[in-house]
Amino acid sequence: MNINDVKPPAEFKYFEEQVTIHKHFSFICDNRIFFSNTAFKDLKNHHYSFSIEISSPVNALGLATDFHLIDKIYDEEIGIKLDNCLLNETLPEMNTTAENISYWLFEELSARLPENDVLLKVTLYENPRQGVTITKQMTLHKFT
Repeated sequence: MNINDVKPPAEFKYFEEQVTIHKHFSFICDNRIFFSNTAFKDLKNHHYSFSIEISSPVNALGLATDFHLIDKIYDEEIGIKLDNCLLNETLPEMNTTAENISYWLFEELSARLPENDVLLKVTLYENPRQGVTITKQMTLHKFT
């Protein structure tokens, strides 16, 4: 069979449910993490990665929120404050720990997703062996 002979289906939408979208991002930055007023650790050219899970409704075409829209949100509004930046200068005034960065990511993404999408989880990895997760349940007081 030739792919050029394939016709559209009679019904595009196969089911009436939400799906969970999974996306992964990474960035390289400089960062100074404080352990007290005088003790700190400098991370230069540090590689972070994070994954997100978004609950999204399936539309009449059988599609959830487009992956490219999520990429655009990250690239244009969030990544510009992370990639190749000094986090202590581009993020709100906070100790730029993995815990605080992951919560900030949750706030930023939640505020920018399409109306019917719900951010369920952000997991930020400091390195391949360790990370921090923020979930919707952990933030119910703030993101309801």
